[in-house]
Amino acid sequence: MHRAAPGFVNIPGMRYGLFSISLILALVFGGSVAAADYQLRDLDGKLHRVSDYRGKFLVINFWATWCDPCIEEMPELERFYRNNRGRAAVWGVTFENRNRQKIIEFVENLGVTYPILGYGQDPETGYGRVTVLPTTFIIDPDGLFYHRFEGPIKTRQIVEIIDAYR
Repeated sequence: MHRAAPGFVNIPGMRYGLFSISLILALVFGGSVAAADYQLRDLDGKLHRVSDYRGKFLVINFWATWCDPCIEEMPELERFYRNNRGRAAVWGVTFENRNRQKIIEFVENLGVTYPILGYGQDPETGYGRVTVLPTTFIIDPDGLFYHRFEGPIKTRQIVEIIDAYR
């Protein structure tokens, strides 16, 4: 049986390989992979596209309400979001199909103000397969895959990853 490392939550039915073709290509071609203009709708129905955020880093975090490590990292993501708006944006992509109002109440109770996307949608990333939660992708200002992090992430780690760019 496949078990997640501490701080990770396995996603049922996704136990094969952590790297998709996109990530293999990233390794072969120096770390940058363009995906089709990855897009999801937020809880209000507004469409968000990676291309809408060109010129900034985009932190895409996959989470679920039943994932304790995801919930623990949400204040860190919120802190990063508030302190780095000039150079980065954050998407929280819910990895579940729950009652929309319950998701809204959940994130409001946590004080999350960054966009929450993916409700009722297949959260296929275009940047690699999500097999554990939380998983965070960092997209560079050109819309290319830059970094993948599995497990809870801290504000300091995101800043260090972005500061190391180029």
